[in-house]
Amino acid sequence: MLSSSRRREKGFSLLEVIVALAILGICVTVVLQIMSSVSTAARVTDDYAQALAIAETQMALLIAQENHAGTDTGKVGDQYRWRSRISEYKPSTDNRLFNNNGFIDPENVYRPYHYNVEVTWGGYRKRKLELSTIRLGVTQ
Repeated sequence: MLSSSRRREKGFSLLEVIVALAILGICVTVVLQIMSSVSTAARVTDDYAQALAIAETQMALLIAQENHAGTDTGKVGDQYRWRSRISEYKPSTDNRLFNNNGFIDPENVYRPYHYNVEVTWGGYRKRKLELSTIRLGVTQ
């Protein structure tokens, strides 16, 4: 009797090994999925950071130039496309700085301009980042 009980205590049964391998397989699959999603999130974050840098650069260039209404487009590398636009600002709601004739400026020296920069990128799944501001410019 002693020898038969010792035989049963040695090692694992086949069922225990199969269950352990199944649990290990599930854990490895979950870890790989987590690593994949972290990698994707890091790539998307890098893309947004690059797009933001491009948009900020283009906005700084727009602000540095004269207030000429118009649109400009360009491309950075193979992936990023930008479009900048300056237009006279027209409010969509009631605003105390505007009347029926436009911006209230008794001497007609200043005019508000809307500056907009849009950066798009991505192939299958297009992404877009947009910066926008309003500045006063001297009338021409």
